[in-house]
Amino acid sequence: MELQNLHDTYKDKGLVVLGVNCADKRQIALDLLRKDSVTYPNAIDSSETARNVVHRGYRLSGVPLNYIVDREGRVAAAWYGYSKKNPRGMKVLQELGVTEKP
Repeated sequence: MELQNLHDTYKDKGLVVLGVNCADKRQIALDLLRKDSVTYPNAIDSSETARNVVHRGYRLSGVPLNYIVDREGRVAAAWYGYSKKNPRGMKVLQELGVTEKP
């Protein structure tokens, strides 16, 4: 829900939230997205090729893995795990001009 909140709140300021699921079968992933009323874009591909690309290319060793990518395509921050309004993530979004300082 937190990613949906970020999407809803900051999409008009240039924030793009993109979900990537290479773990669940397509129908399971779609059912979860529908259940949670997720409206931000999601890529779903649980093929072995997709898992290899994501796991090796992004050095994924756990989920959820969160990235903030700036407008130039550079990774501005990355972290594992979920926490509501992750302080590190919110600080990076402030530095990128997406959110306002408290």
